[in-house]
Formats: sequence, C-alpha cells, structure tokens
Amino acid sequence: MKRPFESTQTDYVAFTGASETTPWLRHTGWVELFRDRSLAIIAATAKQAAPQWSRNYLLGQWQGSPMWSSAETEAQLQIILHGLDLMFDRARATLDRTPYISRRWLNTFAKDAFWPHGFCVIPSFKRYLAIWKRFICFVFRVLQYPPRQRVEVYNVRLGSNEVKMMQHVLYLVGQLQLGEDGHVSDSSDSQDSEPRGQDWCYSGEVPSDPEISDIDQDNSDTSTDEDAGFGEDEEAHEDRTSGYEGSDFSLPNGYWLRLSEALFQLSMMFWTHQDPSGNMSSSAIIYYTAVMGIQQQSLTFHSAHNSTSGLAGLIWIGRLLFLEYALPVYSYSTLVYEWPCRDYYPSQPDRLDAIRKKYLIRGCYTPFGEIIELKAFAKSIVKREGIPGNLSWDPDGQSFTIGHDKKFKLSEFCATHCKTIKLVQERVDEMMLGLEPDVDTDDIQDDLTCRKAGWSFIQDAKNKLADTWEQLAGTLRSSSFRGKPFVKGTEWQVDTCIAYLDAGLELNKLTFAASHFSGGLPGRGTEVATIRYINTTLAIRNVFFRGGQMIIIISYNKARASNKYAFYIVR
Repeated sequence: MKRPFESTQTDYVAFTGASETTPWLRHTGWVELFRDRSLAIIAATAKQAAPQWSRNYLLGQWQGSPMWSSAETEAQLQIILHGLDLMFDRARATLDRTPYISRRWLNTFAKDAFWPHGFCVIPSFKRYLAIWKRFICFVFRVLQYPPRQRVEVYNVRLGSNEVKMMQHVLYLVGQLQLGEDGHVSDSSDSQDSEPRGQDWCYSGEVPSDPEISDIDQDNSDTSTDEDAGFGEDEEAHEDRTSGYEGSDFSLPNGYWLRLSEALFQLSMMFWTHQDPSGNMSSSAIIYYTAVMGIQQQSLTFHSAHNSTSGLAGLIWIGRLLFLEYALPVYSYSTLVYEWPCRDYYPSQPDRLDAIRKKYLIRGCYTPFGEIIELKAFAKSIVKREGIPGNLSWDPDGQSFTIGHDKKFKLSEFCATHCKTIKLVQERVDEMMLGLEPDVDTDDIQDDLTCRKAGWSFIQDAKNKLADTWEQLAGTLRSSSFRGKPFVKGTEWQVDTCIAYLDAGLELNKLTFAASHFSGGLPGRGTEVATIRYINTTLAIRNVFFRGGQMIIIISYNKARASNKYAFYIVR
C-alpha cells in the first residue's frame, strides 16, 4: 500500500513522467528544452559566484566526465558582479530623480491605460537584483565553452552581437585585473549602466528614438489594470518618491566606469532582443526563465505558483533598466558614440512613452512582453487550481520541506519537545545560582475550588514555598551570574542584575515554548502567556497542582462574542 508521502516524491524521472503534461510545463516547454541534458549542470551554472570560488568550479558530470568552470572565469565574475553593483546604483539614482507620474506610466503594461501606483524601490529589490546577477554569471560561464558544446550541454545559442559585447566586457575585466584602474570602490551602491540592445548596435551607433511603450503591471492575469492584482509583487505600492536614499550618487572612474556602462549595454542587448519571426524562444532572457524553473536541490521544475516570484523579479529588473535606457540622468560617455542623458530630449515624457510602447507593454514582441504573458498564464493557473500547500514530503518519508528550502527531519522534529524541556531545565539551574530547594511535587497540596482573593498553593504553610524567593534573594549577594558578581563591596552591579533579569525573560519564553510543544496543540499567544498563580478579586488563578503535576488551564475566548461562552484547555 502506498504511503501518503509517496505521491509527492521528487524523483526527476517520476516528476517529469507524471507532470510533463501539466498545463504549466506544456505551455513553457521546459521539459522538452532540457530533455537528455543534465539539470544539475544547468542549475549549477546559474549560481551566483562567491569570492571563495576564484578557482575551478565543478558544475557536474557530463557523459561520464567532470565539467568545470575555470578559475579564470570565476575570478572574472567577481569583477563583473561589482560592475553590476555600480550599474544598478546608477539606475537607482535615475529612478530617484524620475517624477512619480512617469514612474506610474512605467508601471503599467497597457498601451494607454494609466496605472496609479508608481514604480519604486521595494523591500525585496536585493533579491531581485540577485536574479540578474545569476543570469549574467550564467551567460559568462556558458561563453567559455565552444558553440557546439553550448548547444549539446545547455541547448542555448548566444547571438553574435551578444558574444562580441561579452568579449568586450571581458577585455575591460582584464584591464582591471592588470591594475589599470586603481582599487575597487568600497561602495557597491554606485551603479553604472549603459544601454544596449537591438537599437544599440555593437558598433556603438546611437539609435533613433524608438516608439516604446509603457511598462506593464508586473503580474497581471487579465488585460485590465484593475484586475492585474500585482499586490504580491511589492512594486505596486504608490509612492511619490522612489524610496531610494542614494541621492548622493557619483559616477565611478576609469575602467570601472567603462565596465559598468558596458555591462548595461550588454544587459539592454538582452532586453531589447527582437526576433524576425516574433519567436521569443531565441531570447537568452526567456531561456533563462526556464533555468530559473529548475529547483536547485530536487532538480525538478517549479510549479506555476512557485514560478511567479522569479518572473516578477525579472519584470522589476526590466523596468528599472528600461528607465535607465530611456532617460538616464548621466550620459554614457565611454561608448563608441556617446549615449545622451535625459536632458538631450525635448520631451522626456514622449521619450519614455516611445520606449514603453515598443518594449514594455503587454503583447509586444520582446522578452519583457513574453515574461508578462508567462506570469499572467501562471497566475491564471493558480487562480483556477488554488494556492498549493507549502509542505512537501521527501521520497524517503522521513523528512519534509516547508517552502523552498526549510527542511525538517522527523527524528529531529519529534525530539523538539525533549530538547526544549532540557533547555528550560538548564536555564532554571543557571538562574537558581546553585540553590536546590527541597520540593517534592507529590507533596504539594492544593485546593482547586478555593476562590478566595490572595490565596494560592504557594501561601499554604504545608507546602513550605512561601519563603523560597527569600532564599534565592539571599543567595544573590554571595553569587555571580555568568562570571560576574551581583555585589562588589556593598554595591549592586547594575550590568549583572540587568543580565539576570533579561535571562529571566528568555526563560519565560522558553517555558511557554515548552508548554506549546509538550501540552498539545499550540494555543494563542495571548491566552497561553496569561499565567496567574494567585487568586485576585477579578479572576481566579489558572495554575494548579494535582497528583504531583502542575496544571495550567487556558481560557479560549475567541468564540465568546458569538455564543457568550468561553472554552478551557488543560495543559
């Protein structure tokens, strides 16, 4: 008999066999794109380079042989990533100086409809920038292999102009490696970008102002702004300011300026890609959306629901770069032909509208337009099928994953309450300062029916608990806490006392956690955290002793408004 978790196993063969015909994978064609290719190598190629990777980086095994990204490429990526930081800082400075009405037009996907929420820097912008950094790392790693191997391993083709521009970027990186330009700026917030795309030929020719269209809402499933529902993408808040605090931005110097502008030019080559047949599958960015669809750990494909956040990130990046492409605050002076700043244009709104209508509206034959449709299709599936659960079992049935990467083993999960109770005991021993009261819980007597104000089992002389706190207070004077004495001479040490009180607060939290784990289903914090060990005029206590065990009775008041009764849970 199949156990429940077996239906959610993440084995690649089982996954593709069972899910290749889902509407999402049928629409994207990811399975066919990567058929007979190593998803492990493709996913590893898309990882962002880290400083410690300035050596050969193993991507995986291909046809029985290891496939490496060279140490030279990994070292070059370190410089390229800093150049991207400079590029994005420059684009953010441009965003900061853009009127909010222009940013509202930038944030709409419809040709003529005005979206009232301005494009701005959002809390997750660093996560979105990382998407573009991984894309750049991916294409430069792929570039090191001959064209035939790129197709054989990755099934990707890079355009000739894109390859030439990437080689120019590597030349600038080489100059920086040779020390042609001084040290790297400590600030990774400054950004240089240079426009590049089909309008920007590699020869450096300045394009005529194209008709371009306004950017759409990041994530709309319908054709109207009102129905777009982009609240989940965070960029749809209205704000008259961009939210960027980098108004003191200044351009970098020398080869860092040239590199950042070259990287922007390369980025815009990818974003302004247009195919004569209108088929966007030839776009490197659209290819990369399939790479983003690979789950790093399980090497399966993301569902439609889990793909929307990555697509939203690409859309946000596209808007930011197209704003810099259309209306840069600073001219791009290191190109073969200088790319003018926004002051060059007689009408900046007309310039933005031209770029918007050509590249950024829904239905345009550009990577941006294709991503809009991908996200709209994904959201339509989510709307039809509902939001899936965020917990999935591993094939062995002994662990499960919450979200994308939070993995729990059942053996550890089942031992959580034991570890919590043990930790509480250790903290209690620490705070008792070596004092061990002779208390046998089996001997504690309590009257569960007594409602007299001021009465508690602590007050009962038979239990010998009333003066316990006095014993602890007396111990403080001659004790230390975490290596520091409470009293020096005749003066109390404030730092030690505060540390002791803070430890008491932490002990309270641990104790409540232990009651959650060991006392049944978790209760509401406002109810569980209400502990009354003594009767008052207004309320009876909720801590009792019976048969050597402490009982905490929690009042559950949520239903009181509807039925006038409170429920009680005994822990």
